[in-house]
Amino acid sequence: MNFRKSIHLGRFSIPAVVLLAILVTSVAAAAYVVLSATMTATVVTNPKVSFFSWPSTKLNTFAYSVNIFPSIKTVDENLTYGIWNWDTGVHQTGLRVSSITNQVANIASFLVKVSNATTVWSLTTVSSSYTVVSLAPGKYTIWLEITGTSGASGTSVFTMDMQVYNP
Repeated sequence: MNFRKSIHLGRFSIPAVVLLAILVTSVAAAAYVVLSATMTATVVTNPKVSFFSWPSTKLNTFAYSVNIFPSIKTVDENLTYGIWNWDTGVHQTGLRVSSITNQVANIASFLVKVSNATTVWSLTTVSSSYTVVSLAPGKYTIWLEITGTSGASGTSVFTMDMQVYNP
């Protein structure tokens, strides 16, 4: 924009710089309102669906280790950890395996299965999205199957995330 020019409005001539200053000032002087809300955060020890250690210790996280072997499937039918909906109602809950470090080098296949009388979740791939189910009250076991590659060595780390709606 050439600021030496003037803008003609009817019989008046206004320098472009003055017009620009008027426009900027009018934009900067816009009115606004401030709205507020009050929120309360109450600390509780565990959400209504949480991990647990057998028989009944509620946990928000756990660590588990298992040995695997080259070209052999290792099966652990009950990790001694599980998932527990200790509420009286059904909860929407999501589960995913978010990462496996050293997967290509060590892991030929894996399966994480969560079940009670029937399988609730069965996860076989790393995923950025959650597999969501309606989880009835009760305790659920975690089953793990890992098959090592023929050249497996070192350590792989699985990260499993659980998402609890209306905790």
